[in-house]
Amino acid sequence: MAENFSVVLQGRFLDPEIPFALYVLDVTLNALSSITTIFGNTLIIVALRKIRATHVHMVFKAFLFNLALADLSVGLLVQLPYILAVLTSMSGYAEVSRIIGAPFHLVTWYFPVISVAFQTAIAIDRFLALHVESYRRLVTRKRVLKVLVFIWIARLAETCLIIYDHRIFNVMANIGLGFCMFVITACYLKIYLTLRRQEQTVREMISLRRQNNSDQRPSTQVRKNNFNLVKYKRSIYTMFCIYIAFILCSVPVFCVMIALQIQGPERPTIIVHFLGATLVYINSSLNPVLYCWRIREIRRMVKRTVSKTFCAGR
Repeated sequence: MAENFSVVLQGRFLDPEIPFALYVLDVTLNALSSITTIFGNTLIIVALRKIRATHVHMVFKAFLFNLALADLSVGLLVQLPYILAVLTSMSGYAEVSRIIGAPFHLVTWYFPVISVAFQTAIAIDRFLALHVESYRRLVTRKRVLKVLVFIWIARLAETCLIIYDHRIFNVMANIGLGFCMFVITACYLKIYLTLRRQEQTVREMISLRRQNNSDQRPSTQVRKNNFNLVKYKRSIYTMFCIYIAFILCSVPVFCVMIALQIQGPERPTIIVHFLGATLVYINSSLNPVLYCWRIREIRRMVKRTVSKTFCAGR
């Protein structure tokens, strides 16, 4: 839950309710995960820039690029300033810690949360690709760029509400996160049901074709459509894995935010919220691993980039 920004500007960065040892553990976890986040997402961004649109669909590639950019920003602009703010506060440099902590309080609600917006946009895009026949005319490069710019600006405007009134922001953040989770879940559920129904139809057609003419081979168009469907399913499974990882990392914080709104701050909920925030940051280091695991083209390009980097360094 976002705090009053005037209190953030005036108060101490370290919360007295949280044990010192827990801060040490948290800084260690953030330091390790930030390295993975920065290194992994940098490789993903480089790989996406090199991959041709024929290998990964242009729209899907654009959304993945911005999702990786948001995750990279978590490592650079959220985790590193947090580590510096905690260490300077522990060392007795309260003024330096306060200066670092003020912008950190804003970016910590900007970059991690904007990833949810990109995942929502990807889910809607995958839903339209399956259910709208005029998808390629409807979803153009220019419109996708407009949507991406709108998401960045809209999230920035919402985050700036913390400066004006943190209570309004907390209500909007809870509603927005709940809405995004509902949309993502509904899109993937509808996609699953549609694909299942289509697969059943295809099996029935193949069975009927075999009964009529067992030697008849599928036409070129059918083989092409089946290939496209395979690539589409792969993108769906990839984003579903990313969504599940996000849910596992974000549900604790989401539940604690609701609890804080209802019953106010208590020591157990403050500690859970503190650790849950680190879990959200760690999620940004998991996404590159999922990209390489699920998307063959990205995995190949990452291997090629790493090989060239190490070979050039010798």
